[in-house]
Amino acid sequence: MVDNECNAVNEFINARVNFAIHKLEDINPRYHEVCKNQETAWQSIDLILQKLEKDERRAVIAYYEEEVHKFGFESNESYLQGIKDCFSVLSFFGVLGGRCSQGSSK
Repeated sequence: MVDNECNAVNEFINARVNFAIHKLEDINPRYHEVCKNQETAWQSIDLILQKLEKDERRAVIAYYEEEVHKFGFESNESYLQGIKDCFSVLSFFGVLGGRCSQGSSK
């Protein structure tokens, strides 16, 4: 894929992931609970971080920021793989002209 196509696919995936997160907020009360717990935990962690030297605090924050970025890459790649798998399954069952067809005796 060329850069423009990759950018378009990435934008699409990001939009769908964000849509899924918003949908999750609407349908899963446990998700709200986890988010609330994270907010409370961050307050405690922030107090702990304030006790560290400035360079140590930056190192810890940088580590967690990179973890978030890594998770984002992994989520996007998982979403893309899900799309590929969906097309493979649909093709296999003949929906996209794959192996199985309605008249097959298999």
